[in-house]
Amino acid sequence: RHAAVQAQISSGSSTPGIPRAKMIGTQAQDWPTVHQSAEMQALRDYVTAADGYRYANQAASTLRLDVTHSNLIQRWHDLVFDSSMTVGRVKEKLYFHGGTPAEHQELYLRRGGGDTLFLWDEKKTLADYGVKNGMELHIKDTNPYSLSANGGLEDVSQVQKYVMADEEYDKLENSVRAVKRREKEKAAAERAARIAAGDVSFTDEVIEEEPSESIEEVSARITVGSRCQVHPGGRRGEVAFVGSVRGAKGVWIGVGLDEPQGNNDGSKAGEHYFDCKGEKYGCFVRPDNVEVGDFPELDPFASDEEF
Repeated sequence: RHAAVQAQISSGSSTPGIPRAKMIGTQAQDWPTVHQSAEMQALRDYVTAADGYRYANQAASTLRLDVTHSNLIQRWHDLVFDSSMTVGRVKEKLYFHGGTPAEHQELYLRRGGGDTLFLWDEKKTLADYGVKNGMELHIKDTNPYSLSANGGLEDVSQVQKYVMADEEYDKLENSVRAVKRREKEKAAAERAARIAAGDVSFTDEVIEEEPSESIEEVSARITVGSRCQVHPGGRRGEVAFVGSVRGAKGVWIGVGLDEPQGNNDGSKAGEHYFDCKGEKYGCFVRPDNVEVGDFPELDPFASDEEF
């Protein structure tokens, strides 16, 4: 089956209703989606082909469960348990994942379809509660002073960061700025020496500067609030910022992406420029890489045969 998928990808054969799409660049965000490429659809089919019998080769008492936490965004997929484990023993194991001590845990079994069961008796086993593969255990942290509360273990913005003043940074001799300054001074001295020696062969060279637009000119054609597509990669989103960015030359466009395919949350070098859905949902790009137009948000679960 793997060879067949490789053959389909290499031959360029297409699936009806799915156009071929060429990958631009080498980053993950540059890859076409399953809606744009027959090759990606074939890869998805290969990866998910065994989902129907993924629990077939495990021991009869083995359980694979998803685990979520009331204070954490992260979740744990397919954690392994045994059906003979008591609720108390399960809490001890989950302490090493979420950091919540057993005495501050309330466990809830989510069986699907909105059916949730409170695992109140710590002496009963998972088998007693009818736990099956693929169900979800939810940890409720009852400690009001928990370290994980309010993003304490995940929100890096709460971590105090060291910021050095420009005056202090300029005094360092081993910094990037100092190295560049010495290189610039060396190049200027060499140029002056060549001129003093009568070598003027390079003095009439004209270095053309790249034409640039003002912020007003860019804002006139790329307005804040416009739907857009960012190249390369065809990432879609909404223009959220047009202007200058500290530490970078020229005009930049801040885009709030529909999917987490960016590299920030609308901030750069500790300064916040625009709001977006969260981390990885923001990016700064040059105006030439932004295409404004009718680019609705893509539904990753939509069928290509639906209209």
